[in-house]
Amino acid sequence: MKSIEIIRKFIGSNYVLDRVAREVFERLPLRLRYRLYYGKTFLYWSAFLRESEYWDKEKLEAFQIEQLKALLEHAAQNVPYYKKLFVDYGFKPERLQCLDDIKTLPYLTKEMVRDRANDFVATTVPKEDLIKTTTGGSTGIPLVIYKTRESRESSQAFLLNLLSRVGYSPKKKVAFFQWRDINMGNRKNMDFLRYGNKLVLSAANINNNEWMHKYYGMIMRFKPEFISGYVTIVLALAFFIKEQGLSPFNYMKAAFAYAETLYPWQRRIIEEAFGTRVFTSYGMYEGVIFGGECEHSNQYHIYPQYGITEFVDIDGGNKEIAGSGFGNYAMPLIRYRTMDIGVKGAEKCDKCNSNYPLIATIGGRIKEFLVNKDGRIFYTAMAGIDTDIFKNVKQFQFYQDEPGIACLKIVKRSTYSDSDTLLIEKEINKRFNTPESGIEIKIVFVDNIERSPSGKILMTDQRLDIKDFIKL
Repeated sequence: MKSIEIIRKFIGSNYVLDRVAREVFERLPLRLRYRLYYGKTFLYWSAFLRESEYWDKEKLEAFQIEQLKALLEHAAQNVPYYKKLFVDYGFKPERLQCLDDIKTLPYLTKEMVRDRANDFVATTVPKEDLIKTTTGGSTGIPLVIYKTRESRESSQAFLLNLLSRVGYSPKKKVAFFQWRDINMGNRKNMDFLRYGNKLVLSAANINNNEWMHKYYGMIMRFKPEFISGYVTIVLALAFFIKEQGLSPFNYMKAAFAYAETLYPWQRRIIEEAFGTRVFTSYGMYEGVIFGGECEHSNQYHIYPQYGITEFVDIDGGNKEIAGSGFGNYAMPLIRYRTMDIGVKGAEKCDKCNSNYPLIATIGGRIKEFLVNKDGRIFYTAMAGIDTDIFKNVKQFQFYQDEPGIACLKIVKRSTYSDSDTLLIEKEINKRFNTPESGIEIKIVFVDNIERSPSGKILMTDQRLDIKDFIKL
């Protein structure tokens, strides 16, 4: 039973489904209605998410069990890796009774997917239907992930549903920073592009004051209701606005900052500079977990319709997030360890009343752990640090290639002073340079910090092989 068939079963009425689907369709701009990206799968998932938003926990779990069973049966029949795994473990998908039943299966790691990518691809999906995507390798392990048009449409439906909570729809005017080259026809590597209700700005110019002045002027004239980009790229514009004494974008409804961890001090600077609230989301190319903030709360609301979320105990009392996504039958990943560290929140949001489990904070990635002089793992790089000490810092990054010693690279803002260095040194020494931790942090000032190929700034450039030190 495929995903849409399960949705039909749970929606209870084709009339309700078709009505809601038409309403979603009518809100789309005419020029987008006929684009292949918004097909049947997108419309059905969009309708279903609206209908199921306030289901009780029992009904959501019943839906999850049906989706999980269907995915597991598909994997057992059509995915080489799972065919063998299920036989080896004596696992029978058709006998699945509750979500905990999958806990008899082992966790899946990034290395396993990287090394055996083809074994995870369903043999029933024609090669011409596979869409190849490559992760940026921000965990140190780049992956090839295969999807289909249907899986991309379902992911887009979840994203649109999340953003709609703060008033966004495809009809709204939006400005966004794009890391990839901006191309249109024969025009390539453009610095900006405006079409319809979209203003696309090249993130390659964020360190160029002349271009930042131009971008600020374009945004003020365009007056978008929303602005979007990687956390550190949106933050760079916020710094520029504050340092130049420019007026905030008081007409904006929201700023979307994503793909990197958003810390409280970063949120505050962006909100002050833009004159609106910042919202962030949590997801990944692998398509196993998706969530984001609601209109009232800064905690991550994890969509139970998207998949199963687990928390795995690792060293130091930390918990790694793992997930099993429902949406990608081309390359299903079951009990997949994300290498992201999270703090589990409540089972529902008491502010928006949705029965979506919460992740209180996402504190970085396993790759961001530091290793002390005794070879023990000691915190993620940012754990326990008062991030307000970085308010006059444009960018920073921890770097480690030797146990017990790490550098903290800092790019100063124009407002940075010696007192900031003293505050940072005091906080860093309090957390790391102690007999218990055994990590010496050296501050190094640099002009810029190199971004990864995907455009992100890694919080920690960890050159040690973390698997040699951490018990996974």
